[in-house]
Amino acid sequence: MMTDFLLLKQYLSLEYTIFPLFGYPLSLLEFLGTTSGLICVYLASRNHILTWPIGIFNSICFFFLFFQIQLYSDMLLQIYFFGSSIYGWIIWRKRTGAFTKIVSLGKEKNLILVGLIVFGTFGLGSFTKQLPIWFPEVFLKPADYLYWDAFTTVASIIANFLLAQRKLESWFLWVLVDVVCIVLYSLKQIPFVTIEYGVFLLIAFYGCWHWFKEFQENRKNSQITSA
Repeated sequence: MMTDFLLLKQYLSLEYTIFPLFGYPLSLLEFLGTTSGLICVYLASRNHILTWPIGIFNSICFFFLFFQIQLYSDMLLQIYFFGSSIYGWIIWRKRTGAFTKIVSLGKEKNLILVGLIVFGTFGLGSFTKQLPIWFPEVFLKPADYLYWDAFTTVASIIANFLLAQRKLESWFLWVLVDVVCIVLYSLKQIPFVTIEYGVFLLIAFYGCWHWFKEFQENRKNSQITSA
């Protein structure tokens, strides 16, 4: 039992590398997290239900990765992603009637959305700042880039919830999150994850286009039906 635990701990360490990638020692954890993340986001852009089970695996990988590089907001985000992926999987399996349609929040709800992101960013940033003080035996180092990390976490939570609800605005939020993450992860010197988020950004642009196209078609069909 102890041997299995130590072996798992070894595999989950960023020091356990599988091969050098252009001189960068790529860890098994970063490789699995990155590849599963790419597959997950692509399937989401295609409105495919398998995005959710793959997202569950991805959140487990990134939980351990972000803990080891002191991005604690991102680490906590993976707990949410784990639960929301289960929720999304259940909800999408029940796709019937109007729920299959992509819809927009509208101006009023979008303003509320901005307020939630701002409030949540400062709240979470202040919380993660205290973690090394409250739990010094677990969080050995202070969090890095507190509020930028908190922003990507809060915005990702909202974007993922909107994705599960098939709201068009989810992809606009993902574009913004991916841009910030590219800068953040490059500063933390995890190039493979940085490249992954560059690909995420391209997929997010595709998701915006694909979902907006479907949104327009749904609205057009609704107008024809109403006429």
